[in-house]
Amino acid sequence: MKSAIKKILFICIGLNGLVSTVQAATEPQLLQSLGDEFVGASIAPLFDGKNKSYLMLDETAGIAWLDAQGRTRSTLKQAAELLDIRLDVMVQQKGVSKTAVVAATVFLPEQQPGLVALDLASGELHELLRLPVPSFKIENLCLSRDIANNLSVYLLDERGTAEHWLLLDAKGKQQLKHLRTVPIPPNSKSCAVDDQQDLLFITEESIGIWAYGASVESAPGRRVVDMVAPHGKLMGGAEAIAVIPQGLLAIAPADKSLLVYSTLDNRFDLQRRIALDDIAEPESLDAGYNPATGMLEVLVYDEDASRHRQLQIKWQTAPVSKPVYPTASVTAEVQTHVMARFGDAADDPAIWVNKKRPQKSVVIGTNKQQGLFVYDLQGREVQRFNTGKLNNVDVRYGVQFGKKVVDIAVATNRDDNSLAVYTIDPGNGKLTFSGSVATDLEEIYGFCLYQNSSGATYAIPNAKSGEFQQIELTALIDQTNKKRLAWQGKKVRSFFVRSQPEGCVADDKNQRLFIGEEDEAVWTIGAEPNAGTSVELVLRAGDLLVADVEGMGIYQGKHKNYLVVSSQGNNTYVILEAAAPYKPRGVIRIDMDADRGIDGVSETDGLEVTHANLGGTFGEGMLVAQDGHKVMPEAPQNFKYVSWEKVRVALALD
Repeated sequence: MKSAIKKILFICIGLNGLVSTVQAATEPQLLQSLGDEFVGASIAPLFDGKNKSYLMLDETAGIAWLDAQGRTRSTLKQAAELLDIRLDVMVQQKGVSKTAVVAATVFLPEQQPGLVALDLASGELHELLRLPVPSFKIENLCLSRDIANNLSVYLLDERGTAEHWLLLDAKGKQQLKHLRTVPIPPNSKSCAVDDQQDLLFITEESIGIWAYGASVESAPGRRVVDMVAPHGKLMGGAEAIAVIPQGLLAIAPADKSLLVYSTLDNRFDLQRRIALDDIAEPESLDAGYNPATGMLEVLVYDEDASRHRQLQIKWQTAPVSKPVYPTASVTAEVQTHVMARFGDAADDPAIWVNKKRPQKSVVIGTNKQQGLFVYDLQGREVQRFNTGKLNNVDVRYGVQFGKKVVDIAVATNRDDNSLAVYTIDPGNGKLTFSGSVATDLEEIYGFCLYQNSSGATYAIPNAKSGEFQQIELTALIDQTNKKRLAWQGKKVRSFFVRSQPEGCVADDKNQRLFIGEEDEAVWTIGAEPNAGTSVELVLRAGDLLVADVEGMGIYQGKHKNYLVVSSQGNNTYVILEAAAPYKPRGVIRIDMDADRGIDGVSETDGLEVTHANLGGTFGEGMLVAQDGHKVMPEAPQNFKYVSWEKVRVALALD
């Protein structure tokens, strides 16, 4: 039996951000079988402006490019099976970059996945690259192009996994890297990726159709598209699928029908069922969309007749809605060593700046299952403290207690709802655990430090209940050990938000706190103890800032200060001016840098920024973000360092 195959090319650039319903407006037109020239096992229609052509492959004859009349334009004498295509992909060859049609396939007899490239202008069709031969037979494959234009492929193993491989970066450079392995149902037959909506569709034999996140940074999990009756509307399951703009096509062989789904706004609605009565054994599916005519060309393979039948459907798409603040892409320069084990561990970073030797500064990160970790600017672990379930951490400089002046790092300890205090050697950045300060909070959570112009230092912990406390930190010389400090805390203020908070940062110079309420908003309040208890809205969660609202930091620029907030719900970071009216300046996303072998960043909890010149690429300071999902290769969580210069340039900041 011929393997189920899916295909879709859509070349209309503005198909993301769609806002209204999709309609298949007219009855489909069932046309005659494709001619004798179209004898390949897989055929994909290509629409390049007003011109139509086909890419065809056969398990014995090889790969061919045909014009609309079936005349051969170019060939590649390489037996292959399975096919998926993308248009307008940047490729590099012999130092020259150009766009091409690329097709993922499996070369025979080696069973080796790879890419071929077609130059529509010259007609040149050639092999582009090969991946290592997998240890399993490839049941099917599908290409994925992410928001940063990196091209990757999913290879389906019928035993229940899909290997995800990077193929080309956004510049067209070959980057053959294993990104991750995705668990999928055993006996999955076909897959297709909707690049615009970041969805990977998988068909499970005799069960239904599932949707996963397609991006390498996607969170684990799946959703039902449709199920076999009586749990859904499928009759006997789906063998083959194809993505169309704002929709999905599926072949249901049991009742010989073509199902048309709308996928707008991540909702999956069956819009119509088209009977394929004159096709004896519908087996596979290919589709292409012509934006010039608004028509879908659907090719259904009839296994019984060994022919492709052609179907045309009028297809209306909704208009494009452009975001007010487009997302700019940056990449990280450095990543830290990973945590010891998988799971939710790394959480919040702080940056301690070595005033005399900035290049010797360190990043201090919490592991909420273990303690505190310290990294140098190359990401190497230099210290570790197994001091409990530490959640958030912050640092301050020149904290004076009597005649003694120290730099400190303070972290919330969820083991006993206390504050763990560490002193920092100003010469070499070495931390020493110095003691704890008890609090009366239940379920202590987020945290920041505030230091006013008089030198008073305050801890600002919060609890899951929504309570914030402002605690003045003091220390006395331990009378039993003159080299040690005995830490004390005095609560001077409490204030509240209505639901669970976490993120917190203090603007010491302007005596202002910024706090995050995870599901609701960013708020601000005066930082002095006598500043009252009423919070003021900075930015509510919504389309720009997508809940959860997580970590935040303040960059002290030459002309303006900027508030950076983790928008965890869409894996971005919102940059606002840190003074009223808190004008948003843009959104950034941290994408993969395949050359450096550093993956992108997602599911960020904590972050920190500094304006200090740390030398080299961090001459304008840096942003440190916790990475909740480490891939390329898959590994436990860690932290990523991003040059602030990249952020400034990307968003045209002052």
